[in-house]
Amino acid sequence: MILSMTGYGNGSAQNADASASVEMKTVNHRFLDLHIRLSREFLFLESEIQQMVRGSLDRGRVDISAAIQSAGLSKFQINSNLAKSYLDAAGKLQEELNIKESLDMRTVLSLPGVLQNGDSVPADAGVLSDLIRKSVQEALEGVLKMRRQEGEALRADMLRHLSSIEENAQRIHDLNVHSAEEYLQKLRDRLALLLPQGGIDPQRLAQEAALIADKCDISEEVARLQSHIAQYRSLMDAKEKAGKKLDFLLQELQREANTILSKSGNLEISGCAIAIKTDIEKLREQVQNVE
Repeated sequence: MILSMTGYGNGSAQNADASASVEMKTVNHRFLDLHIRLSREFLFLESEIQQMVRGSLDRGRVDISAAIQSAGLSKFQINSNLAKSYLDAAGKLQEELNIKESLDMRTVLSLPGVLQNGDSVPADAGVLSDLIRKSVQEALEGVLKMRRQEGEALRADMLRHLSSIEENAQRIHDLNVHSAEEYLQKLRDRLALLLPQGGIDPQRLAQEAALIADKCDISEEVARLQSHIAQYRSLMDAKEKAGKKLDFLLQELQREANTILSKSGNLEISGCAIAIKTDIEKLREQVQNVE
């Protein structure tokens, strides 16, 4: 199954006393990398969010922003002692510098530490837990929907490159059938130029040709190449998430293509192997975003 690691979703839930909203963004990453932003007073909900996300996503960087509003929080508090200290210090400075202006209420309240938010958590934390679960679930559904849509587009493009690899692999297979005969003829032609007429031992020539053909034989590599292509197609249609396995198969395809290039002296076969490597690189770029 092809699922992209790129996704976006949001969700919200509310009741008479509180509301919760969640925004979730995902991008590609080798592993599941969670980043959750919550106000300090609601950090007790973080583990619950993590469990829900881990139950639905296996790979990708996940950025989650959760905002909660509740009537159960304590009201803002004024630090009177700190405010008085500010005013006393300002009064002394006013006398020393002969400043006529005085601090107004807005300025005093904006001074660091004067206005403080309460840290209390609503008595019924279960209500908030229920709201955050509903919001996260809705956001996850949006993310998964987008990942499926992106995955379909990735699958179509990967099939195009895979078909190209398959065609070139078949072409290499067909060309390889006649390689032994070509090596033998090339060897005859070269020896005819170097040795006098009739100086070639046919038996020795056949032995040398057999050795060269064996050294340059790529039939096993072509067979493995075709096998990996079949496995790749199978994984794309399977129900399991296939990103890591597809990445491994691409490494094996690359290995076979490199071996074919190093062993074969046929220019047409080499051209097909280079084309295969180009398609493999395109597939590798796409697989990096497959879950």
